[in-house]
Amino acid sequence: MLSKKSAIVQRKFRRNLAAIALTALVIKIFIIFRIQGFDWYQAGGGDLGKGLGILLDNNYAPPNAWYGADGENYIRGLQGLVEGGFYSEEGKLSYWPAGYPLFMLPIIEFFRGHFFLALSLIQSCLYAFGSIWLIDEIRKTRLSKSAYPLALVLAFNPTLSLNTIAVGYELPVVALTLVALAALIRFVVNKVKKILALEVLVASIAFSFAAFMQPRLLVIALAFFVLWAFAIYRISFAIVFLVLTMGTVSIAPSFLILRNYQANGFAAVSTNLGTTMRLGAGPSATGGYSNTGEGAVECPQVYGNASEIDKAGVKCVVRWYFENPRRAVILFWNKARFFWSPWFGPEANGTMARNPWSQNHPFRSLTQTEGGFNLIYGSFGKLISWLWMLGGLAILIYGFIYLWRLGDLERLLGLIALSSFLVNIASSMLTIGDHRFRIPSMVATLLLQVIGFSALFFRKTIKKSDVSSTFVDWPSLRRLRFNGKNP
Repeated sequence: MLSKKSAIVQRKFRRNLAAIALTALVIKIFIIFRIQGFDWYQAGGGDLGKGLGILLDNNYAPPNAWYGADGENYIRGLQGLVEGGFYSEEGKLSYWPAGYPLFMLPIIEFFRGHFFLALSLIQSCLYAFGSIWLIDEIRKTRLSKSAYPLALVLAFNPTLSLNTIAVGYELPVVALTLVALAALIRFVVNKVKKILALEVLVASIAFSFAAFMQPRLLVIALAFFVLWAFAIYRISFAIVFLVLTMGTVSIAPSFLILRNYQANGFAAVSTNLGTTMRLGAGPSATGGYSNTGEGAVECPQVYGNASEIDKAGVKCVVRWYFENPRRAVILFWNKARFFWSPWFGPEANGTMARNPWSQNHPFRSLTQTEGGFNLIYGSFGKLISWLWMLGGLAILIYGFIYLWRLGDLERLLGLIALSSFLVNIASSMLTIGDHRFRIPSMVATLLLQVIGFSALFFRKTIKKSDVSSTFVDWPSLRRLRFNGKNP
């Protein structure tokens, strides 16, 4: 039991941590109301919003939101749902996963002419909630001294915070991963053992909706729950735990397969994997979007539906990698480099041109003059970019090492964070290098970097945590002495 004085201190600590996220939310609300409107539909291709005009009262979108990457494609998908219902045959709903347009559908139905305002506010509030809950749970671990810097980074990191105001799946997915990680910490700290615990259900549902909007989250979810299972349960119970959790995670994405089967006659979440993989492979490929076209990898012509053509493209690219191992290694390296590249500068590579932080980067104005352009995109800019990439990666690795040495719950958090990052970068290496793809795992990378930075420069401070260790014994891996601590 906490003393009365300690309880007061803890309440103040919690209040101050929550205030950081709420302050960022208030600032974003102010920004949302200042965003000027423009003709979204003309920007999206002329007829975009023809059906949405019924709900928006006219063909001019109100202000209060920015385009995200592929924003017009998601709006076109939403338009298809408004006009044709859940089983709409709109191509955008099968080429890309229909999860994010379906997420927007009840918002436009309920808020109508205030759709973009409501979307920005809902995404921002969801992210604030996830941040507050995660930081509150971090407070209960031996990482409590890092709670303040982590709260500040999550609240004011411009890439994450500002993108809650953009039309795109990335930040809702990030918010859901915050919720899942917070549920895991609460489960372990409270020493819960039940497989059907509320925290398990919350984490499973959060990842289910995340995979609903971006299917590659299924692989991250698998790594997340495998580590959770092995850390807490014996092998037999761990298997049951994995069946239940991954079964729950699969529910929401399954609705996308059902939708596409009814609408188009094929069972697939989306049909863009083959195209994306072909852009990232071939003798003329760079690993990014600068390939000469899909013909870079010679594939036999396939006749069939979109899903069959997509699967044939995937098999063709995989076969090409095995037949060209040296070229494959070079492309994998390029894709990993592009994945980790800065949002702006000479080494930037990906689809973050609409990223609000990139648009308002303090160095962007320098590129308007010849001297400034040469400085940013010349040798000096490349040096700074590489220092940013290598320095960020070094701090991330050091953060993992520090958590590993702590053992117990902190080791589990380090493994989950590192696995999320590695699984995400691996999926990018198999498809195409794009720094936007790292956003879903940014919670993991920022957690490791904040811990690494704190351990490197404020080691004595973070060691003063008055929170006791939360024991995690890894019963599934006990013979390996997996929880042994370094002296």
